[in-house]
Amino acid sequence: MQNKWLSGLAIAAGALLVASELAAQDGLYIGSELGAAFAPSMRLVGVDNDWGTRCDKLINPDGLETSGECDAQPPPTEWTNESRGVRGFAAGFTLGYRLGRWRAEVQYGYRGAPHYDYAPTQIGDAVTEEKAEQELERAIGGAGHVRVHGVFANLALDLRTNSRLTPYVGVGGGVARMSIDYFSLWKRNGDPSLITTFEDAALRAKLAGTTTLGATVLNDTMFGFQVLAGLDYRAADRFTVGLKLTRPAMIGAFESKPHEWDQLRSHDSTVGRGSRIVYTVETRDTGAYNFTVSLRFTL
Repeated sequence: MQNKWLSGLAIAAGALLVASELAAQDGLYIGSELGAAFAPSMRLVGVDNDWGTRCDKLINPDGLETSGECDAQPPPTEWTNESRGVRGFAAGFTLGYRLGRWRAEVQYGYRGAPHYDYAPTQIGDAVTEEKAEQELERAIGGAGHVRVHGVFANLALDLRTNSRLTPYVGVGGGVARMSIDYFSLWKRNGDPSLITTFEDAALRAKLAGTTTLGATVLNDTMFGFQVLAGLDYRAADRFTVGLKLTRPAMIGAFESKPHEWDQLRSHDSTVGRGSRIVYTVETRDTGAYNFTVSLRFTL
């Protein structure tokens, strides 16, 4: 009988100890994380409202060899550039509240990925394809540095174990501001004899060697969600260190605002027809995998 009482007291004491440890970890906490971001390949699709070269009044002011093709605005021109997947940098801060096995938090996160692999431009329409065959010597472009600032509200569930290790899973939703350093270069043949856009030798010479260049920072703000998982180690009653995997994804596509070309056939971003020539860029490749080391302190 005495042994049963002693066993019961030991069990009760153990339960009280566990409960006190859990209670000690409840409450407000702050955290930080630092690690690597793995960004997938990025497919950038560009579209602009350019006219055909023969319709460019700054190149061909007299409208020679046009045959009525410049009477109406042509359909948009389209092109695509592929940038490979790269490893970048990820960091973040959190402010949250723990209640038992559940944690609710607000997270600020940043990630950056340096692509900088300007690839040959893929032509997406017949008008631009014809231009490439008649004029272009080189066409390249793509993403440079990609940066994402995001604020998410997360809900995480700690999976208790009988040790200092605590795995967890969670989900979150929020808003992110994405910036892409964009570059697009179209260079025409320097040898006029290789340009077949015009029969007139003077116009061929005027067009030879000209470039169309766009180099800017594209921005868009998007709503998104993320899933997260990790493993924490309780180094002290109020302090944990852990490994964390986050997979953020944006809802919908990244769509830039219109940008003028830095130069269009080596002149201003216009063709002399009363409107500016602008381009937009879109991509659906906005996600990443973030692997970070996390620190958390209960206040």
